[in-house]
Amino acid sequence: MLRGVRRTTLAATTLLLLLAFAGPPATAHDPDTPEGKTEQAELLRIYEPTWRSGERLAGAPVTCVNGLADKYPCKNVDLLSFLPQSALGGGGSSSMWYWSDTTDSNEYILYCRSNGVSFVNVTDPGNPRYLGNLPSANGVSSSWCDIRTYRNYAYIGKDSVSHGIQIFNLNKLRGVTTPQTFTADARFTGLTNSHTLWINQTTGFLYVSGASTCSKGLTIYDIKTALTLRQVGCYNREVYSHESVVVNYAGPDTRYTGREIAFNFTGQGKRFQILDVTDKANIKVLSSVTHPGASFIHQGFATADYKHMIVNDETISTRGGSPEFVYNIEKLDAARYVGKDVAVRGEFVNHNGYTVGNRHYQAAYRGGLRILDTSSAASAQLPEVGYFDVDPASNASGYSGSWMALPYLKNGVVAVQSIGVGLFLVRPTGAAAVR
Repeated sequence: MLRGVRRTTLAATTLLLLLAFAGPPATAHDPDTPEGKTEQAELLRIYEPTWRSGERLAGAPVTCVNGLADKYPCKNVDLLSFLPQSALGGGGSSSMWYWSDTTDSNEYILYCRSNGVSFVNVTDPGNPRYLGNLPSANGVSSSWCDIRTYRNYAYIGKDSVSHGIQIFNLNKLRGVTTPQTFTADARFTGLTNSHTLWINQTTGFLYVSGASTCSKGLTIYDIKTALTLRQVGCYNREVYSHESVVVNYAGPDTRYTGREIAFNFTGQGKRFQILDVTDKANIKVLSSVTHPGASFIHQGFATADYKHMIVNDETISTRGGSPEFVYNIEKLDAARYVGKDVAVRGEFVNHNGYTVGNRHYQAAYRGGLRILDTSSAASAQLPEVGYFDVDPASNASGYSGSWMALPYLKNGVVAVQSIGVGLFLVRPTGAAAVR
């Protein structure tokens, strides 16, 4: 995928390191080789002065005024706080997830790093508190880490290394006042590496994409007994499963109400699929579609009414903007491509996106958080109503900046991660707030 790239600039070097965050790691230097470590160190050297100069550990919010919140370009998004990578345990960073403790209403961000997972109490988003680190299994390091939660447990996987799945009891976070070094409660070694994870909270099944099992397809585990993973399914009819989002369906196609439906994104396989995974031994392909010029169909998320799917294609960006691809999914067995909208006005590369209400929250690497209005998704119109740019130094395409933005915290707070830089907590306002 990267053949023919001339490494004459730092940008090209950074690209070789970070493009692999999105797809099969074999396409770029492993960051745990000497060459990869050199590239990562250079990236952090460039960014460290930037985040130190803007370091904001606590205090009153910084309002977005005249297009800036502190030094960060913004539109209808205020900065609440920022924790630099040095305050989160160091290393690189990639994915993250959240956990809400139902016993005391505390909220946490679980922040994936190359050498572990950081736990941050974000109940007061203006004063986030780092609680400690869960080191990677066997001390292995990899820039590709993913994490999801089920009930009071976190499940952590890593790609490109023999890590398995760590399982951590999140109840240990209660009452922590000084940073701790935590230990996992269990480790599953029935697989070595994995790329992305998803858990259906209703059914208690873990969906693992890009793992060493199942020909890097979609491997399904029963985790209803939280510390035990039992494989119950495998879908390997595509070259790869990069990511899947799985729900108990309650959308407009009433033929499938209550069925367990997986929206599967096949990366270099260039397909967006809808799978009926209710019967794990007999997985059915309901739709398998693509869009013109597809390159790496990375991830997507449905609109709130489940009539449309907003899909990002990670290796596509243009000088006019970064396109989002819209599919009609009103009939699960007849999904169809509707069109694209170059909603993000910059030469950014889109990564993970999630929808709440009629707002789609897109992590766009060097473009940071971009917020799109999904009200006109039927006509593939996704106007940008807000943004918070975590990388003020660059508006070009590239694979530094924001990997993930999570819009699931209370009071409209959004967590925005920046690779190797740190964790931003922001709040959309005005037209960018959920309608």
